Parts: sequence; C-alpha cells; structure tokens
Amino acid sequence: MEQSRTFQAEVRQMLRDRILDAASDITTERGWGAVTMSEIAQRVGVSRQVLYRETGAKHALGEALVTREADRVVSRAAEQFRIHPASLADGIGAAAEATLISDVGNPLIRAIAAGSAGGDTELLPLLSGGTGPVLARAIGAISEVAAAVYSGLELPQSDIKCAIEVGVRLTLSHLLSPLGNPEDAAQQVRLVARRLLA
Repeated sequence: MEQSRTFQAEVRQMLRDRILDAASDITTERGWGAVTMSEIAQRVGVSRQVLYRETGAKHALGEALVTREADRVVSRAAEQFRIHPASLADGIGAAAEATLISDVGNPLIRAIAAGSAGGDTELLPLLSGGTGPVLARAIGAISEVAAAVYSGLELPQSDIKCAIEVGVRLTLSHLLSPLGNPEDAAQQVRLVARRLLA
C-alpha cells in the first residue's frame, strides 16, 4: 500500500514538472501573456480538467512556476554559506555572486523581467514584490541555513536575519535590473554585508 502511494506521488510530481516545464517554455518563447491552459494541456498531453486539478487557475500556475524557479536559485545560494562558514558577510557575498553569475542569463527570469518593459507584468510582482511568494520564502530559507551555519560565531539572530534580508533584496534587485556585470554587483552586496555586520 505504501509503495502504491509513493508511486502515485512520483507520477503526480512528474506530471507537475511537465506542466511547469511547458509553462516555462511558453513564457520564455512568447511571454507569460501567451500562456494558455489549453496550450499547456496540449503540450503535456492531458485534458484541461486534469491540468486545472493539478495546478488550479492560471494565476496559481504562475505562482508555482515562479516559486519552483526561486527554490532552485535559493538552493544554490544557500550552498555558498556552507562553503564559507567563517564569515556571514563572505557567505552573503558568495551567495549573491553564485546567484547573479548563474541566473543573470536564466531565460525564465529574463522573460519575467523583460515582460515588465513590454507590459506583460503579471509574474513580476510574484518574483520581486513583498506580497509575492518568493521574497519571504527566500529570506526564510536562507536565514534558516545561515542560522545553522553561523551559530558558532555568536552573532545575534536579529543581525543574521537583517543581513540576509538586505542581501536577498539587493541580489534580487541586481538580478531583475542589472546595470553592470554580475561580479561587480556581487561585490557591492558583499561590501554592504561587511559594513552591516562590522
């Protein structure tokens, strides 16, 4: 019985991944405004009823798409703290650098950011806004990792959380609106973190 439940959960996750992959492909090709539930259902090979049952309406699909991409970014960033356990400021800087270098060319993030210039702004608040699912989730996940990694440094938890929030917000800003190269942007984040924690 347990094996059957595990198999069913795996099949549902595979279906969900295929749905999100299709939504990501359409968004990067033509923008979020071009995404229709009918086209996704056709690409995935399921009925619209199955699609709606798995994802809900289009807005819920957008949230799931942005959240999945953000979770990938956060996971990569969090690893940098484990690599730099002696200094929170260095961990924040390394996380910013890894994120900016890896994701500045991310086609989905570029499509979301570019959509704001073309009027297709529905996904942008999910990625950048305080009310969207990404910012609080990213700050929470990275704060949790940082609190564990830097517990021996005797930094107040409030300082860790503050530095992480500033680092995440700055990194996200540079990611969505790059003005220079990723290395310079990461150095700026590192400098702010060092001064904040000095």
